Amino acid sequence: MKKIVCVICSIALLISLISFGGCVLFNKDNDEPYGVVTCSVAICEILDALGCDEVVGVPATGDTLPERYTGIRTIGAPMEPQMEIIKQINPEIVLVPKTLQASLDEQFTAANINVKYIDLSDISEMYSDIVKIGELIGKESEAQVLYDSYTQYIDSYPKLDTEISVMTIMAFSSLFTIATEDSYVGNLVKLAGGKNVYGAGYVSDGTGVITNYSLEDMAQKNPNVIIVFAHFNEEYAFKYIKGLTENDTIWKNFDAVKNGKVYYVSTADGFGVSANLDWTKAFETLRPIFFGE
Repeated sequence: MKKIVCVICSIALLISLISFGGCVLFNKDNDEPYGVVTCSVAICEILDALGCDEVVGVPATGDTLPERYTGIRTIGAPMEPQMEIIKQINPEIVLVPKTLQASLDEQFTAANINVKYIDLSDISEMYSDIVKIGELIGKESEAQVLYDSYTQYIDSYPKLDTEISVMTIMAFSSLFTIATEDSYVGNLVKLAGGKNVYGAGYVSDGTGVITNYSLEDMAQKNPNVIIVFAHFNEEYAFKYIKGLTENDTIWKNFDAVKNGKVYYVSTADGFGVSANLDWTKAFETLRPIFFGE
């Protein structure tokens, strides 16, 4: 009878995890899985804001992690988490940005690691997932506070109609990609009132960026404003784009370049690849760009 009860309990636990609902984590028992691992700095910040002390694995990164997670074991680079290290840590769940699902899901499945993908490309979806994380780790009230602050901010922001066309560039030290409306920065542009020249639907893999663009197509779109953010080292990434605007014939002919409407935005102000809790800083940075002071 006891064995039957144990089996039933195990099934119930699995169902709860799959549905991503209910406070089912942190029931540490001998060698059973325990705690949360994440390969995302943004998710670390979310967990910190929720007051989660059960984080047992964090990404190896040059960015500053919350002090709460000082000394926590690292699991490798954000885009290349080490499955063997995660298996050694043996967490109850791994929280991963949804943009990495296509590249990492097969590895997590093969390693039999329980993973949940968090949408960090859309601010609204990020807060919906924050509520679900709160339910999962027993921090429902803290998650609701974050969600309410988001809705209050959005509701108070004036809805301004504009036809300002915007191109968002994700820069590296020697190349760049186009961030569409499906990306985090693209989502910010949309919320702030800009019209992304590479709108929703340009990609179908969920990354929010496209690499198969052409300079000719960019020139035809000829945006009023160009927003540039960096994937890694901002100094070299921005230097690369500035070199293009000064030396490349097509770039020099963009209206945005001619009119001095190329803006380099920093991770320190909430910009980057993934949505994060500093998104309001990024939002407020875009307002004067689009509408003046």
